[in-house]
Amino acid sequence: MRRTIVKTFLLTSLAGALSALAMTANASWPMWESFKAANIDASHRVIDYSDARAITTSEGQSYAMFFALVADDRETFDKLLAWTEQNLAEGDITKNLPSWLWGKNGSSWGIIDSNNATDSDLWIAYDLLEAARIWNAPEYAQKARAMMELLKKDVREVPNLGLVLLPGGRGFDHPTHVTVNPSYWPLFILRRMALEDPYWGRVAEGTVRALVRTAPAGFSPDWAKIDKGGRLVPPEGDDYLLGSYNSIRVYLWTGMLSPDDPAYDVLTRQFEPMVKLTERMNMPPEKVNVVTGAVNQAGNAGFGACLLEMLGDTKTADFIRTVIGSEPVIGENYYRSVLMLYGAGFDEGLYRFDRDGRVQISRAALEFAGTRAAAGAPSAGAAAQKAASPAGGDEAAEAGSQGEQK
Repeated sequence: MRRTIVKTFLLTSLAGALSALAMTANASWPMWESFKAANIDASHRVIDYSDARAITTSEGQSYAMFFALVADDRETFDKLLAWTEQNLAEGDITKNLPSWLWGKNGSSWGIIDSNNATDSDLWIAYDLLEAARIWNAPEYAQKARAMMELLKKDVREVPNLGLVLLPGGRGFDHPTHVTVNPSYWPLFILRRMALEDPYWGRVAEGTVRALVRTAPAGFSPDWAKIDKGGRLVPPEGDDYLLGSYNSIRVYLWTGMLSPDDPAYDVLTRQFEPMVKLTERMNMPPEKVNVVTGAVNQAGNAGFGACLLEMLGDTKTADFIRTVIGSEPVIGENYYRSVLMLYGAGFDEGLYRFDRDGRVQISRAALEFAGTRAAAGAPSAGAAAQKAASPAGGDEAAEAGSQGEQK
């Protein structure tokens, strides 16, 4: 599932690759530059302006760190990490997992909810591991390994399922069941962590089983309950009956898996119903009933970006690329934009994950994306040609009623 034009370029453009190594990487991914202008302020916190509190989440910090790594933007990476550590982790991320929510709380600014979010914890640990490897900076790896140890307290062993990571430290382990969020489990991250500590290989095994078990009809739910015998609790209520703003990431992470990953065929087969539904609608649905397959309406460009890789070279994928190419990167569309950065960046060939979860960054493809955007070519990367609204300060931004749910 690779775009032919990117393949051809990567195979034939050795000169371009060598040239790209010498270029300023920060200018090579236009959508990332637009996102920085729209959603990252001078202190290097990622702001979701769709919320009236101008919130920052540990998720947003973790995603931006990954994009900075892909763009070889170490200055931004370090400043994002510093803000996260100082403001969300009590100054030491090796001792405290980040609080998940920060923003305007009444008349003051600070932590709104101190519970951690394990998906962002995974991403930050992963970003640090890969930064240590790519930039030859062992100090990042020391922080990553400490975070991995802290994360173990949020893992539970469920009979007939295995080890699964809960969404956070509080509120998800109940006497009769555990509550899980399947979109919190990028399998390639667990593969990479298993290279450091085999414990995470066992978590990866349980995760594959949990991803399949929570989506019996091929549609992943936003949230699921699994009883202490490892059985899926029949879903009740929209949080458990619907797949929407959370679960759309399950298909994104699945499509990013290396085809050499042992779980690749299992998961792509499991989620084939979502791919077929997307092809029928020409866009993934905003909400799908995970039991009946009933939908409400087409999702936005970010949703489309999440299915690009699983769709392959189809007319639906081409249509989604066109939609992404006309989508502005603005502060109020924080979540939509990060989904586009992940999905469109992967689609353009800017990065890949190997069987063991290591990120492979294509300098030639970075240059290619920048060249196409500058030329006005109709590609997913062209979205960054749109004007981005400036991030402003903490008082910024008319927020919220049009904001996206997560």
